[in-house]
Amino acid sequence: MAFGVAETRSRSWLPAATIGFLAGIDNIAASLAIASLLFAGPLSEGLGVGVGIVLVGGAILALVVALRSALPNSIALVQESSIAILAAAIITATATLTGPADVRVATAVAVLGVSSLATGTMFWITGRLRLGGLARFMPYPVVAGFLAGSGWLLIDGAVVMMTGSGIDLSLIERASQPNIIFIFLPAIAFAVALEIAIGRFRHTITIAVVMALAAIIFFGVLAASGITIEEGRALGYFPQLTANGGIEFPTIEMLMKVDWNAVLMAAPTIIAVAAVSMVGLLLNLSGLELAMRRDIDVNAELRSTGIANLLSGVIGGPSGYVGLTMTILAERTGVYGRGAGIATAIAMIFGLVAAGSFVFEVPVFLAAGFVLFMGIGLLKEWLFATRRELPIGEWLIVLFILACIALIGFLEGLAVGLLVSIAVFVFNYARLPIMRVNGNGVEYRSSVDRSAAAARFLARHGEAIEMIQLQGYLFFGSADGMVKYVQRRLTEPHRIPLRFLVLDFRHVSGLDSAATTGFIKIRRMSEDNAVKVFLTQVPDDVRRTLQLAGIRFDTGGTMTLEADIDHALEHAEEAILEEQSEETQTGLLGHFNALAGPHPRMDDLLAMMSRVEVKVGDSIITAGDKADDLFFIAHGRVRVQVTLANGRKLRLRTMTDGSFVGEIGLYMRQERTADVIVEMPSEIFRLGADDLTRLETDDPELALLAHRLLATNLCEKLAIANQTIKRSER
Repeated sequence: MAFGVAETRSRSWLPAATIGFLAGIDNIAASLAIASLLFAGPLSEGLGVGVGIVLVGGAILALVVALRSALPNSIALVQESSIAILAAAIITATATLTGPADVRVATAVAVLGVSSLATGTMFWITGRLRLGGLARFMPYPVVAGFLAGSGWLLIDGAVVMMTGSGIDLSLIERASQPNIIFIFLPAIAFAVALEIAIGRFRHTITIAVVMALAAIIFFGVLAASGITIEEGRALGYFPQLTANGGIEFPTIEMLMKVDWNAVLMAAPTIIAVAAVSMVGLLLNLSGLELAMRRDIDVNAELRSTGIANLLSGVIGGPSGYVGLTMTILAERTGVYGRGAGIATAIAMIFGLVAAGSFVFEVPVFLAAGFVLFMGIGLLKEWLFATRRELPIGEWLIVLFILACIALIGFLEGLAVGLLVSIAVFVFNYARLPIMRVNGNGVEYRSSVDRSAAAARFLARHGEAIEMIQLQGYLFFGSADGMVKYVQRRLTEPHRIPLRFLVLDFRHVSGLDSAATTGFIKIRRMSEDNAVKVFLTQVPDDVRRTLQLAGIRFDTGGTMTLEADIDHALEHAEEAILEEQSEETQTGLLGHFNALAGPHPRMDDLLAMMSRVEVKVGDSIITAGDKADDLFFIAHGRVRVQVTLANGRKLRLRTMTDGSFVGEIGLYMRQERTADVIVEMPSEIFRLGADDLTRLETDDPELALLAHRLLATNLCEKLAIANQTIKRSER
């Protein structure tokens, strides 16, 4: 039994050890290239310490992320996108330094370490505050532009490694020099060979095999030419030996030599590196979620990766985070524990021990070619591949940001990218319709049931009411569209003049102070045209912003606050109906004649009804009672309401002159579902179910007239309900 357990454990560790070994080899190769990039040219004296801190920092990243990640098989790597930006920052920070070379090297190590500390701090704080999702709001074209720009910086760094300076008009002249052309051409050939090999053989060991073959060919050509390694070093084919001639590590003495003013000058770039790393980590996590079909706790990953970067930064190491390709490979080869990341760290430490002076025997073209390969990979993924994924307009943003980084600088490109990000957001948001729904008082009616005459009058004059339901976050650009709409409505000669404007804020999330200008313009236009403006369901913060801008909400003023659209429409309708009172207040007989047309026996039907004596606050219908009668409102007002589970009263409808109450319950022979409360002194008539039954037997003609009135009233209600449904579908 014990043997079986041991065998199972060995089998479970075998895939992890294999993946860890391959990832370690890949990391070692990348670390040599990254160190050569960071410590090139005037900083070549620091190559030994550069290799040491990159390897140790990479091992720390792999180990800590493996132990703390919520994704057990995570494999963290030093990421080339941030290194490309840092390489340019380090060159800029140390270019003006005078004195011994060790001052420049110490300052370069400090910039690298502080960058990792800043990245780790940003990761940890963002994860601690659970704000990991915010970085995903950065527009994808801007992210692609940054990463494509990082690819360009890597290519430029590779050129610096080979020729002593970056890509400019003198590149052809420099590259054609005999001692450089034998570095330049092999590096390009090696990068192209790597790209082709990776495309055909998708295996992590491919890079190591191609590098080994390239090195064998190079040393073979060197031997055939009779050139020794030291002679090749004099020609620039190998890195120049440092004082110790091997791998070094930062010391307290080195820390004392740092020019902190130069480090401070690199602060903007350091912050930019942290931001780009944040976006890169979140992109990789999103890719892992899709590939592994599981959710990942982004904030937990930010915290664990933040700690790893802080520890790497303490020894001056580089920043990094979980690698997409390696982690997916670990998943697909059956690695489910933390062994792959741990094995990666162990492999890098063995590589550190074995490297020694070997780092100075690695041909320059190999390191430069590998950096060139990484840069080409970023350009291929974020510039060329995105051309197929993005609309032409968004892809041009990627190209524009890349051009700014290449021609001006990364910080300038970053600033342009952020400006483009803001401009794209404002442009796209401004294109969203600020008006969710709009219509007039004919299309949109309050929940008040009115007489047929009143309903028909409102149908003729309802255009005097305009309702606009706003949405989203209101700012200057979007509010301007609302102002122009109101302006057009006020100046349309073929329509009934606007008398009432309802602006609903139920779907408004906020209001920019600049947008208040639009509401001030609407108030001015409304005052000039005698228009009453109702603002409904206004959030408190929006109301305060409007009041700070000088807008007052007075009952008798131009602008008034209302609880909701229904109340605002109700007040507007009542104001219109009051102006034509002689047409709308015609008594119960008039209401019946307006509804069903004149009939010689209409007076007989009225005589069958009994007058109900009511006071304000009385209930003429109570929920739960048997539906054995119906009521007609000759004059007055009642409220239909229900009592919710929490005891709150909810108004459903209001019934005024000419309304029928309770006919549906009477026809369906069911219990009452709501209370009907008298709101103002009213004249109400009742017709009982027994009266209607007796009429059907004793006077069929009069019963038919009663049913005709009820059916016509129900049809009117159904037509209004259908109109409401159609509006909701718009």
